[in-house]
Amino acid sequence: MVFASRLQIRLLLPLFPILAAMGQKAAGADQEVGSKTCNGCHPEIYRNYSATSMSQSSGKVGKGAFRESFYRARFSDPALGAQYSVSLTAEGYRLEFSRDSAGVRGERVLGWFIGSGRVGRSYVSSLEGFLFQAPVSYYTLSEKWGVSPGFEQHSSLYFTRAVSAKCLQCHASRLQPVAGAENRFSAPPFLEGGVSCERCHGPGKNHVDKITAGDRKGLSEIVNPAKLEPARRDSVCAQCHLTGAARVARARAARAAYRPGELLSEYTAYFVWTDAGPSAMSANSHFEKLQQSACKKASGDRLWCGSCHDPHSEPEAATRAEFYRARCRKCHEPSACKESLGTRRKAQDDCSACHMPKDQVRETEHAVFTDHSIPRRPRRSAGSPGTGRSLAPFWNTPVEERDLGLAFAMVAGEDSSFRRRAFELLQKAEARDPEDLPVLIQLAQLLDETGREDQAMALSERIVRLDPSQAAVAVNLGTYYIKRGRVQEAMRLWQDALSRNPGLTGARINLAVAQHRAGDAAAAEATLRKALQYDPDQETARKLLAEIRAGSR
Repeated sequence: MVFASRLQIRLLLPLFPILAAMGQKAAGADQEVGSKTCNGCHPEIYRNYSATSMSQSSGKVGKGAFRESFYRARFSDPALGAQYSVSLTAEGYRLEFSRDSAGVRGERVLGWFIGSGRVGRSYVSSLEGFLFQAPVSYYTLSEKWGVSPGFEQHSSLYFTRAVSAKCLQCHASRLQPVAGAENRFSAPPFLEGGVSCERCHGPGKNHVDKITAGDRKGLSEIVNPAKLEPARRDSVCAQCHLTGAARVARARAARAAYRPGELLSEYTAYFVWTDAGPSAMSANSHFEKLQQSACKKASGDRLWCGSCHDPHSEPEAATRAEFYRARCRKCHEPSACKESLGTRRKAQDDCSACHMPKDQVRETEHAVFTDHSIPRRPRRSAGSPGTGRSLAPFWNTPVEERDLGLAFAMVAGEDSSFRRRAFELLQKAEARDPEDLPVLIQLAQLLDETGREDQAMALSERIVRLDPSQAAVAVNLGTYYIKRGRVQEAMRLWQDALSRNPGLTGARINLAVAQHRAGDAAAAEATLRKALQYDPDQETARKLLAEIRAGSR
């Protein structure tokens, strides 16, 4: 009976800077009043916005105007030999799964959805208050269910992809994460489905209190993005619609969190590839793509997301082409479009059909998104960035070595030159601030990858002392300890990590092995049963459990 290999530490930087730390609520969360409060004074805006994709980007399954079709809700994954079936029940959507070759069968309740349904939806299940993404999604264009983006790469059924607060932040509002845990939430996990009014306008309590009291000064207590100077205005949209090649939470984000009206660049450093040519689209790369467009380069700050999109409403499908064509005609006369002749006559009526084509994104092959780079003519999808590439800041702001080092580490992959560059920059950053957790975590990984395990262990010990909630680091530290005979310390670390995210299967398997070697077969068996509850297709856990049971007969 051997220990599983340690979990590779990966720096899980916040996707967006709104959450400064694990389990921390969004800035001003205690000052938020919820979108329904806005309805009292802005009923028409509230009614229109409630029908938009942003307002419907998450919620409890079965709620809202969008409805999935269950006509093709039974499907298989031939590469894995897995079968799935989704059905509607009184408690939500039931996902039944099986993989006959492994003798695995089970089910999950899909309680929450992510995605408006315009393109598709993914789903979240809750086990003992911990949230995990389901391996199935609904694809609206084909009106069928299939494997979720990113799940095709797994060699077994995968049910332990943790859904953390930073995952939910741009899909749901007024989150209720449990402090110190990675993916545990109070019930319900969020108080408001979709993107709330306050995500773009800032917390509304002071505004509401003053206006209710008849104090006109309350108008200044709420943010109107359209009236902000361009960089602050654009930050409101970029917080959820900018991807970049790498995005790094800046040191300030550990002390405070972004709020509408501030500069997003002060909280997150975004980096893009320096090589020429368009990059592959991401599901939320709209902002980045717009900056690449000839329209933006010619118009400068006059062109922004609000030039074409009304954030409070969306055109009906039947009038969508005409709606956006009117936006194009603010700057372009129809006669300027040479593509409107002959067989391309339709371009006169639908500018976006040619100049904002829909294309697949790098996250999935099952859905397409609009290309906001506004190409003059349709082009082939871009491949990977070329050789000789490097990273450059997206914002026109000074770059800190610390942020650049973290960015190089995030994109390094197998590129040894990027890893060396990251290590050099991060060593300097660590010398300047020995308590910068993202820097320490990434340095520990780089040390481990280059075989300097004693140094990686010492750094991991420092990280866990500074922040015991760093579960991935604690799991790896436990593995270092077990190799050095420090069994009880290792077990305590693994147990604590599992209390923060029970889907860490490697840690649970190692804990079971340590328990068995310590002579506690009953504890080892219970640990493995729990592992299979969360990760039912875990072959190592099944074999170890069978071995323990055979030995106790």
